[in-house]
Amino acid sequence: MLAVKTYSPLRAEPRTRRATSARRRSRQVTPARPGKVLVGYSAVEKLNRGDARDLETDLETIDTAKGLAHNLCLAGFDAETYIVHTLDDVDRVAENFDLNDLLFFNLCEHLNGVATDDVKITTRMDKLGIHYTGAPTASLKRCLDKARTKHVLELNEVPTAPYRVFTRAEQTNRVPLPAIVKPVSEDASLGITRESVVFDEQQLRDRVQYVLDVYRQPALVEQYIVGREFNVGMWGNGELHTLPIAELSFANWSDPYQQFCHFDAKWNPESLEYQTMPVICPADIDADLADRIYDVARRSYSALGCRDYARVDLRVHDGTPYVLEVNPNPCLAQDAGFPNAARVAGYDYPAMATQIAEWAWWRRGRHA
Repeated sequence: MLAVKTYSPLRAEPRTRRATSARRRSRQVTPARPGKVLVGYSAVEKLNRGDARDLETDLETIDTAKGLAHNLCLAGFDAETYIVHTLDDVDRVAENFDLNDLLFFNLCEHLNGVATDDVKITTRMDKLGIHYTGAPTASLKRCLDKARTKHVLELNEVPTAPYRVFTRAEQTNRVPLPAIVKPVSEDASLGITRESVVFDEQQLRDRVQYVLDVYRQPALVEQYIVGREFNVGMWGNGELHTLPIAELSFANWSDPYQQFCHFDAKWNPESLEYQTMPVICPADIDADLADRIYDVARRSYSALGCRDYARVDLRVHDGTPYVLEVNPNPCLAQDAGFPNAARVAGYDYPAMATQIAEWAWWRRGRHA
């Protein structure tokens, strides 16, 4: 069970007393920082499924990797970017670097454009003994498959919307309408558009067929929850630190069924939703609601086996926070939600990058 430390405007120390004691008990003393950091990311020139515009998310990852490496250097690390096209590139890390002094800052989100294959990268790193930041393979598998995530949450009595997975558009719907339809194994709002919220059987079948045809995977259909939407960044191991709660503001949208973050709202600066759905951090909420949101987010982090850092997206309806998604390695672009929440908590970007790297490196020392 993770201990929890909620947001404070003062920076937390990178290592708790418990963490320091664990290091002292280790037979081998591990330096506080790695000698080398590779900021690894995956890239592909052409997608074999999905919408062509989905490549925009890849371009952001490349920029994020460059910015992260630069800021780690500003913080005193020896850091550089490293691109992963195939598993051979992972093998070359083991061949060309001293793994006893290397941290792989893992920004890889797919392998050859297939999001579900990102676990092949971490599986290979596990086998080779490459120490990396963020979620382990098992957690990545659980979180990328949205249906598996929801099943784990249900087993741990964490509130989440009723859902079904469709492999054929002709299947009978048993999810209350209106509902929202998503690819079961994509992130970054891929496959989610203005048409993803459906109100009748025909719309449901059409949208499921779209996911099957374009994304070549099952469709997750879940009850659409009307309510305020929040996200919570968390980080740490052993003792869990929570960042300020952020809210995606729908103040400019009166129709509750247009109040959701689809691809354009997240990625298209020309879209009305992108321009009129700001994220407010810290969220303007009372202490009681904040406690409930933090509790659900903490239990989600623990249930899915997250480590180092993660973000939980939720909606609140009738006072109950329902988990929409658990993001084990959330976006670290400088204007993204996690770095913004870290800034509100007192961490500039280099300090945020340092904190994640040091917590990840502490795990290595703990098991040395």
